[in-house]
Amino acid sequence: MGRIHRWGMILAFLVIIGCAYIGIKMVFIEDKDSEVPSVTGMQLVDAVDALQERGLLAKVDKVDSPMPADTVVSQNLSAGEKVSKGKVVLLRVSKGGAIQPIPDVRGLKFEEGVKKLSEAGFKVDKITRVTDRLKPSGTIIAQNPASPQQVAANCMVSLLVSSGTSGESSFVTMPDLRGQDQESAIAMIEQLGLRLGQTSDAPSTSMPIGSVLSSRPKGGAKVPAGSLVNLTFAREPLASEAAPDVPPSNDQDKERAEAVRKVVIKEAAPTTIPSKIPATEEPVIKKTEPAKTEPVKTETPKAETPAPAPTPKPAPAEPAAPTKNAKVRYQVPPLTKPLSLKIEMTDDSGTRVLKDGMANSGEYISMNVPYTGEARITIFLGGDFVWQDRYN
Repeated sequence: MGRIHRWGMILAFLVIIGCAYIGIKMVFIEDKDSEVPSVTGMQLVDAVDALQERGLLAKVDKVDSPMPADTVVSQNLSAGEKVSKGKVVLLRVSKGGAIQPIPDVRGLKFEEGVKKLSEAGFKVDKITRVTDRLKPSGTIIAQNPASPQQVAANCMVSLLVSSGTSGESSFVTMPDLRGQDQESAIAMIEQLGLRLGQTSDAPSTSMPIGSVLSSRPKGGAKVPAGSLVNLTFAREPLASEAAPDVPPSNDQDKERAEAVRKVVIKEAAPTTIPSKIPATEEPVIKKTEPAKTEPVKTETPKAETPAPAPTPKPAPAEPAAPTKNAKVRYQVPPLTKPLSLKIEMTDDSGTRVLKDGMANSGEYISMNVPYTGEARITIFLGGDFVWQDRYN
């Protein structure tokens, strides 16, 4: 009886070992008797049929692709790979029409480039014309988004077009530089194809020290490409310039301006003021008296100094001016990495920074900003001047 029991135990142990072996083989040891077919580029229905014929299963993942709808873009298992039957193959299938390649229109004439983009299903958004000595007028210099790359089918394309070097198209619009610091003003000039001319300074209490007080040509003027731009920067007024009757620096009659300046400073020696001051009120100087007795007579010229007083014209404050809203809209172009973005506004109340931070590729900036009088919006991307808008 004990012998039968012992053989029964051995038989049961062998059965357990056999079952364990079969289970391990089924779970951990694949019977690689099926070869993965190549289904990339096939229609989804055909690809699934091809997999099922090999005893494989398919899992579908819809993705954006320029390929026709329901076309297999890729598969996770390589063609020819040995796998066990019942293996799941991941198929990435095109949604169709969501993304497509943008054509390269650089170097084409503007009309030809627009036609080529239109035929590909794209529309032109913004056109910027710049002076280029190397490209003929009307030639497309750059595009945004650039080619080659896959973009959304409804993407708007901006073009940079050459305006040539001669004729009306070679003129550029002078930006309003008032309130800009020296470095920013010079950068804006150079990026527009203009050159820095003479620089000077003048006293000012309305502009920050070191900022642009005025420019020649003035902002908004159309000037030939390559023109010289003279800048005047604001500085702190001197003690002698604090008086309201100091003659202006842009007085065209230098002899008269110098004479008025001497009278204002009350020099001991009398000075004759040429023209423009009534001769009937000119002080009478006695030839027999020494020069030291003349300071009393300088009071008479002092009365004449109001003539140049109207020339200083500080910008009148307009507290009652109605407040308007500027709709600022800016689309950051495609970038390989984030860049610094700075947006400034200058209106009758002064200059202020609306945004100063990092911008990501394709980021859309939208803001409504109140302003008084006339305003201008200046945009810098990566430290470079890229755009300026005016609001009246």
